[in-house]
Amino acid sequence: MKRKRLFISLLFALLAFPAHSVEYVTGNISKKDSVVSAADYAMIYLPEYKVGAIADEQGNYRIQLPAGAKEKGFRMEFSMIGYETKWQDVRWAEAANGTTGEDPTMKLDTVTLGFEPIMLAASYVTPDGMDPAKYILSQVWKTADKNKKKVANYKAEVQFDVTTHNLPIIAQIIPGFTLGIVKMGAAFMGFGPFVDYSLKTQDLFAQVTLERTVTNGRAKDNNIQMVKCSDGLPKSVKTNIMTGFKKINLYGMLYGNDNAWGRKFSRRSDFELIGSYLYDDKIVDVLHWEDPNSDATATLHIVEENWGILKVQVGRGEEAVLCQARDIGNGIYMPVSFIMKPSLTRIKHSDIPKFIERVKTEKGLNKTIRKRAIKVLEQHHEDGKDFNPYIIGCYNVHYLPLE
Repeated sequence: MKRKRLFISLLFALLAFPAHSVEYVTGNISKKDSVVSAADYAMIYLPEYKVGAIADEQGNYRIQLPAGAKEKGFRMEFSMIGYETKWQDVRWAEAANGTTGEDPTMKLDTVTLGFEPIMLAASYVTPDGMDPAKYILSQVWKTADKNKKKVANYKAEVQFDVTTHNLPIIAQIIPGFTLGIVKMGAAFMGFGPFVDYSLKTQDLFAQVTLERTVTNGRAKDNNIQMVKCSDGLPKSVKTNIMTGFKKINLYGMLYGNDNAWGRKFSRRSDFELIGSYLYDDKIVDVLHWEDPNSDATATLHIVEENWGILKVQVGRGEEAVLCQARDIGNGIYMPVSFIMKPSLTRIKHSDIPKFIERVKTEKGLNKTIRKRAIKVLEQHHEDGKDFNPYIIGCYNVHYLPLE
């Protein structure tokens, strides 16, 4: 009888003090060029809480609110490289757009980003008449050396998403020798199981989270979890994706690891200062480089106040690397979102019919793969889209105060 009364008392206690519900904000971001289109992979950031998310290919996003944000309200920052940054102050409005229950969600109106307003750099005074771009970059790397010691201790919550699209089709079409080189390189980098599975299987998706603590420059990862993944993903592939975090140096994403790739690249490449703009009352210089022999480009956005990198875009045609950084509270800019989208191959919409004919006559193609390839290509052509198979890796980083 006493046990029964105790159970009832506990039950009433639980009902009286319900568990904290998780709140989300969802919405869509578009960009305006000559026409309005989806702002694919735009970044959403909450400066006060140092947490953010990346929109998908359609510009849709869903971000989990930190504890207390619903009650206090919060500011949202919407940004995309090459487009203006917009801010929106949000107060929780659960009645019209939200839902009630364990997973309340508030949907915001679509945010449209226009071209980034860049002021032309008419004059930039440097010591001894040094080239402006070279001077700015020299300040970046000089400051990076000092900041490396300052970021030797920090905590962060990291989320990594990996997605593949239409890789088996490409694996069957590209020459065997080239495919062998790709597999060998993947194996050398420690991603053999993941690449092998991706080349043979339908599109896959996986999301991993972890908590990273860096002490005196040494990183330790705890609570590594694969929170979402495609059905039937083999254990070896899951392990392969999860261990990939150990290869990532967050500071090195922006400023280079021990080999300082960014420093070397900027010294042997002729960057040009193309203009400046204001970001949150700070002057940001925009440096640009392009290879005259190819369509390879690189653009850096440098905050003059702390000589930190705010944005990076490196690519050949389609963007290969996009990185956005923010001041994590001590004047040091660290990456909060990082997207790797290697351009494997791209077939323009106008060239798809020719490629379909090639697939039909290509020798040695698996019958099932041939049929699927033709169907996918015809669908892209019918929809008026280019055919662009890819692997995407996205990082979202939330920095936490040290205890």
